[in-house]
This record gives sequence, structure tokens and C-alpha cells, in this order.
Amino acid sequence: MITTDPHESSAAYVLHALPDEERREFEAHMAECESCRREVADLRQTAALIGRSTAETPPDALRARVLGQVATTPQDPEPDPGTGAARDPGPRAGTGRPGRRSPVRALKLALAASVAVILVCLGLAGWQHREASDARASARHYEQRQANLTKVLTAPDVRLASQGLVEGATASVTFSRSEDTATLAVSGLPRLPEGRTYEAWFMDDGTPVPAGLLSRDPGRQVTLLKGTLDNASAVALSVEPAGGSTSPTTVPLGAVPLPT
Repeated sequence: MITTDPHESSAAYVLHALPDEERREFEAHMAECESCRREVADLRQTAALIGRSTAETPPDALRARVLGQVATTPQDPEPDPGTGAARDPGPRAGTGRPGRRSPVRALKLALAASVAVILVCLGLAGWQHREASDARASARHYEQRQANLTKVLTAPDVRLASQGLVEGATASVTFSRSEDTATLAVSGLPRLPEGRTYEAWFMDDGTPVPAGLLSRDPGRQVTLLKGTLDNASAVALSVEPAGGSTSPTTVPLGAVPLPT
């Protein structure tokens, strides 16, 4: 039996975290509660967006580039079985010794080959180290991002707020004050020209605080907002120069009020 306010069970219901009895009771309540039906629909949409955004894996650039390097590197030809690999090439024209290099020239070739191999090995080792470091950093970034998104969705006080923006675009903020974490999901925003980007802001007592950048062509995107919620009453969105601003330089496209 549901012992808490059924309106607080929406997130757990969407995440299939309710026991069977509580799930049935919540579904019975939801059949008569329009606000819960709307919140469940919004949470499902946000969860779907987050699922798509976290399903991507860190790029395996190292393997792809190594395979590409192998594919474009000339290989030694296979010996012709009809001629024999160890056949003596015979006398060379213009030399007094049949099929032999001078010792000095052979030594120079051997030294040059050794130096080339050492340089290639050193260069490849350094390149592989950089690629591996980049891959590890990317993996840590994706893992941390997914952990934070999961944390806000499973928080006991998770809330969802939505608001229409300009030109039919929409924005939804999923947030937890106990976890001090928030995500911004947008859809329908137009692509910006080069040198411009979308920037999110926490509105704290009327003062905008930078909360992260979106791509200039966000499409349907979920962004884990940076900074702390504190007493933020809304999340606003504006168009800023590439790299972002310390305070808005244009009129905000809209703001999503955050209930307390």
C-alpha cells in the first residue's frame, strides 16, 4: 500500500522501481490524476532522451587508426614459389664480385635500417600512449556523465519542469535539490551560425549563473548542467558567442521555472 504522497511516485514508476502492489495502486491513482499522467509522460520522454545520449561509447580511435596504418603500409611480397626464395641472383653487371654488396655499404644499410626501426618504434610508442590516454579520459568522462544522469533520475526528490521556448522549441529540466544535480533536455532549437552557441543559466535570486554550453545544433539533446543548484528558481537559455559568456549578452530565449 502506498504510504507516501502518490504524486511523489512518478519517477519510481517510470524507472520500474515500485513494488507490484504500489505500482498497481499508483496506476489506479494515475487513472484519475491528470497531473501525474502528464508528469509520467514527461519523465518517460526525458528518460528516453537521456538513454539515447548515454548509449554512445567512447570513440575507439586508437584501434581504427592502427588498422588504417596497417592497411596503408606496404608489405614485403611473398616469394615466388616457382623461382625459390634462396636462389643466388648471379653476377651483377659492372661488378667484379658475383651478387655481393661491399661490406661498407652493407654496414651502412644495416645501420640506417636499425635507426629507422628505432625511430618508428619510439614514434609509434609515443603516439599509442597519447591515444590510450585520450581514450581513458573519454571513458572516464562518459562513465561520470552516465553516473550523474542516473543519480538525478533515481533521487527521491527528483522533479521535472518544462517550458516552451521561441519558435516552438521546448526545454525540460530534471533536477534533484538533495543531489544538487540538474539536466536540461531541449528539442526544436534552430541551428546557430558559426561563432555562436547556446548557453544555460541558473537564475539565482534574479542573477544568471553560467550552467553549461549546448552545441550550436542541439537538435534533441540532454545536457548535464554544471555548477550548483543552490537557490536557483529557474534555468534560462540564451544565444552567446562561441565559448560562452560570464553573463548573458542577448535576451534569453526563455526560462524554465524550478519549483521548490
